[in-house]
Amino acid sequence: MTQQSALLLIPFLGGVAVAAVLLRTATRKILPKSAMAIAALAIPIWVIFFASNQGRSQLASKGFLNSTPEALWFGLTFGVFTAAFFLALGYVYGDAKRRRMPAWAWVIAAFLIPNLIGFILYFVFRGPLLQPCSSCSKPIQAGEAFCSHCGRLQGSGIGRITADNRTI
Repeated sequence: MTQQSALLLIPFLGGVAVAAVLLRTATRKILPKSAMAIAALAIPIWVIFFASNQGRSQLASKGFLNSTPEALWFGLTFGVFTAAFFLALGYVYGDAKRRRMPAWAWVIAAFLIPNLIGFILYFVFRGPLLQPCSSCSKPIQAGEAFCSHCGRLQGSGIGRITADNRTI
């Protein structure tokens, strides 16, 4: 293993860790299936590209890896990062829809604003999770005493006065 191959191990493991964390959110049905499909295809596409003669010659012209095993390792690392990026975009889309925010606008912002600043902005400015009203099932913010749509009292016990707990 050359020094360049050994250096690729660190970002590869970091990308695998990010992808694993994001895939755990798939169990909560936040990630769309299209994001998971694109992420699953990203790894073999980049491995095949960098293992091909065209990919290896492109790497060699930039002063990078020359041999096939090193090109495969580079393709695997690049593929894992691409997969993690698309899984993160899928998470932004699913989470924004869940919070009733403009999902595509946030995905485009996260994609186009460089250095992961778009993702950071999403997490700073994302809205609260909404819960359904116990009466009309329309979305309301958690902890609201009354529904803003139907005006019904919500089921939380906070601030409720009953005959048992009144004091004089």
